[in-house]
Amino acid sequence: MAAAGAAAAAAIWFTTGWLLDTTGHEIDRDPGASGADRARVRVEAVRTGLAAGAGAGAAVGLMLAFRRQAHTEYDAAERRVTELYNAAAEQLASDKAPVRLTALYTLERLANDNPRHRQTIVNIICAYLRMPYIPPADQPADDRQRQAARRYRAARTGLVLVPEPPPSVPDPHEEREVRLTAQRILHTHLQSDADVPWTGITLDLTHATLIDFALNNCTVRSASFDGAIFEGTASFHGATFENSTSFHGATFKRPANFGGATFESPARFGGATFEHFASFKGATFERLAFFGSATFEKLVFFDEATFKRPANFGGATFGRLAFFDDATFEELAFFHGATFEDFASFKGTTFKSPASFDEAIFKSPPSFDGTRGIARD
Repeated sequence: MAAAGAAAAAAIWFTTGWLLDTTGHEIDRDPGASGADRARVRVEAVRTGLAAGAGAGAAVGLMLAFRRQAHTEYDAAERRVTELYNAAAEQLASDKAPVRLTALYTLERLANDNPRHRQTIVNIICAYLRMPYIPPADQPADDRQRQAARRYRAARTGLVLVPEPPPSVPDPHEEREVRLTAQRILHTHLQSDADVPWTGITLDLTHATLIDFALNNCTVRSASFDGAIFEGTASFHGATFENSTSFHGATFKRPANFGGATFESPARFGGATFEHFASFKGATFERLAFFGSATFEKLVFFDEATFKRPANFGGATFGRLAFFDDATFEELAFFHGATFEDFASFKGTTFKSPASFDEAIFKSPPSFDGTRGIARD
């Protein structure tokens, strides 16, 4: 109202002054004009100024009302979204798997429709995956057979089986399905060709337990998998990590595939353990690639990988075959103190800067056939 009043006053002042000045000059140049004529002109000028002021005040009032309405609607929508994802976050704590699944699908829809809230919703999903979880062990066959026989005898004799008390914690098999759903939601929307791509997302899965985790062909702004445990396969084939990415101390219990992945910022795998085979074939490391003290228990491939900045494998342990064939090291390749328990191949590898193998242990003769540049100091 104050703004409308100010606009009206300004319009009255400006319009009245301009009319008085203009018509006053005209009436003054008219030698036949009487005093009554001059008074009539001044009254008309004031009347016109008042009309202009009323119109300006009404226009400003309408504008302010529209802005208030828009802000009110925006605030109401924001509150509604916040209420919905807070409710979904609470549902994730339910001991019933269908409720948790419903919460995840609700969060997915909210993220699709509200880009401003996507990172917050991804944070909620990541927080859920970081919660402690022990994957279910396969039930022994003899246990299943005994339970089936018990049900059969009960059906034959008419015995009513006493149901076992419900578990006090979520069923691990059901929880596995809920977690797989959470992972699939991330995988689906972090791909650039997704129906609704989620861009510019940061993942914090520190110490998470992940099952058959996949980010194939996904783009992530930054990610932390420090201390994460990958149960089942871990596949990052063709993924792009735009900012810092860390797998420090992570454990890969099944095959890990980083083939064709691109790390545009430092990639840290220090102290990571690969219990099964690992592939970094054709991966591109734009910045530091740190594998210090990493352990590769099985076969590992770095063939055709490109290291554009220093690559540090100091103190790493290669338990089985290690292939760096046709890899390119554009800056320092550091293998100081690394241990190669089996055959290591650097066939056709290009070293554009010094490569340090000081105190490295090769328990089988390595191959440097066709190596280009300085093979080792």
